[in-house]
Amino acid sequence: MIEREVTEFVIVPPYAERHLVEAAKERMKHYLENRFPGYTFRIAQFAPVGDEGDFCVVPMMGYVGDDGKSRLCDEPKRWLVADIHQACREFDLRGRRHCAA
Repeated sequence: MIEREVTEFVIVPPYAERHLVEAAKERMKHYLENRFPGYTFRIAQFAPVGDEGDFCVVPMMGYVGDDGKSRLCDEPKRWLVADIHQACREFDLRGRRHCAA
């Protein structure tokens, strides 16, 4: 039974930029949460998912309900995932832009 929309995403960095992303992860998290109000983000260390040369946006599709049972969320809209992916690409990992949270 699907009961709610996905509200949390895990962002997996490209392998070559994993150290830059790790150093900027709190800034990046705030940037994404400001750009996409109502959604939360976790910035992961590199993991063998997706294309290791680009960001991977992983929606958290499940949650535990008040009754302790696992539930599934509605699949997020493709345009939302694409917009989050593009925002990750646009984020300045070196801190020259988007410094304010």
